[in-house]
Amino acid sequence: MRDRPSSRGDRVADLFRAKEEWHRRQARLPIKEKVRILLELQRQDHPLLERRRKLEWWEEPWPVDP
Repeated sequence: MRDRPSSRGDRVADLFRAKEEWHRRQARLPIKEKVRILLELQRQDHPLLERRRKLEWWEEPWPVDP
């Protein structure tokens, strides 16, 4: 029983390290890739937001597809 809190703490520390590394990798991405990811996330979120309420004109995404 005594190992349980310690092993949980180890798992939490591992998760924080993994998250830190993910952030480092994301920060090293080129700006074009960061913008591509941002636009993709907005495309995924827009239908979810739209279902919840009517969006204001300024909340609508810009037409950025080539």
